[in-house]
Amino acid sequence: MKIRNIASSGFSRKEKKELNKRHLKYGSLATGLTVMFVAAVVLVNIVATMLFERFPISLDLTGNSIYSVSEETKDYVSGLEVSIDITVMSTEDSYRGVSDYAVQCAELLKLYTQYNPRITVRYRDLLSNPDLVANYVNLTIAEGDIIVEPSGDHSRAKVITLADIINVPDDYVLSLEQGKKVYGGMYTHQVFDTQGLIASSNAEQALTSAIMAVSDANPITVCTLSYPGANESDVSGLTDLLDKNGYVITSLDIRSEEIPEDVDIIIIPAPKIDYTTAETEKISSWLTNGGELGRDLIYVASTEQGSTPNIDALLYRYGITVEPKIIYETDTNYYSNLATYTFQSLASESYQDDIGNPSLSVYVPDSRAISSRFALTDGYNTCETLVSSSMGAVLRDMYDSSDDWTAQDATERGSFASVVLGRYKALNQETHISRFTNVIAVGSDRMLQSTLMSAPQFNNGDFFLSLINELSGKTEGVTIVPKRIKASGVLVNDSLKNSLNLAFAVIIPAVVLAAGCFVWIRRRHR
Repeated sequence: MKIRNIASSGFSRKEKKELNKRHLKYGSLATGLTVMFVAAVVLVNIVATMLFERFPISLDLTGNSIYSVSEETKDYVSGLEVSIDITVMSTEDSYRGVSDYAVQCAELLKLYTQYNPRITVRYRDLLSNPDLVANYVNLTIAEGDIIVEPSGDHSRAKVITLADIINVPDDYVLSLEQGKKVYGGMYTHQVFDTQGLIASSNAEQALTSAIMAVSDANPITVCTLSYPGANESDVSGLTDLLDKNGYVITSLDIRSEEIPEDVDIIIIPAPKIDYTTAETEKISSWLTNGGELGRDLIYVASTEQGSTPNIDALLYRYGITVEPKIIYETDTNYYSNLATYTFQSLASESYQDDIGNPSLSVYVPDSRAISSRFALTDGYNTCETLVSSSMGAVLRDMYDSSDDWTAQDATERGSFASVVLGRYKALNQETHISRFTNVIAVGSDRMLQSTLMSAPQFNNGDFFLSLINELSGKTEGVTIVPKRIKASGVLVNDSLKNSLNLAFAVIIPAVVLAAGCFVWIRRRHR
């Protein structure tokens, strides 16, 4: 009977033993491979999570890369050698909950820390920790504000409000500033967001500008001269651009105040009333700097000005005459809507280091023509045309208001300058180092409007930033194009991010483990 049973089974005891060994061998191997695979998946997820937190290797799938920074910002931040502390006066969840623009700002802050470990970001609830503002007695700080400062140096801190991280249409700029002063940045931001009046994000500009300002050991100071009652032109488009690129912006009353010694550049914003001789001499004395030079003047003209002989005499010393004549274009390819709203070109290859595309036009509405009495090669006094019209332009008397005037009536034709640089050079006989005083004459106040200074299709902003950077010796300017945040592309919110983390860190490894166990059990009992 035993012999029959063994024979009927087809296997001897020895063969069964070998078969069990083989099953155990391959079952153990399968189990080991499954365990190793699961461990590898978990390890890859852990490493990937650490890398994504530490390095900027995320994918921005939004329509206009709203969660990415420009190459200029990336290069600047990556090369920063100063430790910067950034404190957001809110919990992170509360800050992100304000608006999509606040979410974008929070994402950019995370990117900054990934590009440079010297930058640290922390969120602190101001309502729960009111003592946080004790170190900033000279600053007004509210919930939702961002403080940017060099590590350990509260005296140089800059504050970015929620109103500062947005751009609004020109018609609402004044309302935004007034709202920020009266109601604070958070409330003003929420009102503009609710009413759909936010034009674009200014977060990258605000953050990068603040970092540049506090990390620069010797910042360049720009001072706008005011003259109460002179109805000066608005040059905030220029000063805002400079402020966003790390310059220190101030102002003073030229009638009653002296120009401080630490000011590097002054701006005269097209006063409709002439300065007195004493006031222009004050400016001239400041420019010469006791023979040391090294200071710059930006004079902005307007077609609405009257006669200004004292200011004209100051400019004439540097070879510049702002003519009482308006530039008209006769070729429709060189103007938009009105013949005085002209598309002009960069006339010099100098001062283009920060210009991405020098071939783009400079949009110059209602410009006065500027003439020079020095050439570029005249020695110690030189003049250089920087922006000019086409060869088909004509000039019209600024005070001629007759309705029947046409371009055929013009007696002056050709290419005319709208921006001119006048320079005076002095050579130090001991060091043999040349020093300069620079006077920039701008024929159109309207070319400095904020919409034109930030318009990517024109070179207005890039040109002036590049010019002033080079003249002042500041070569780290960053021109940033504002970004419109809208419901396009893929918006990754906290909920989706947490779901993805759960899926890759828990669910997928669990499924793989369960599958491995199933295979092992099935093979074990086969």
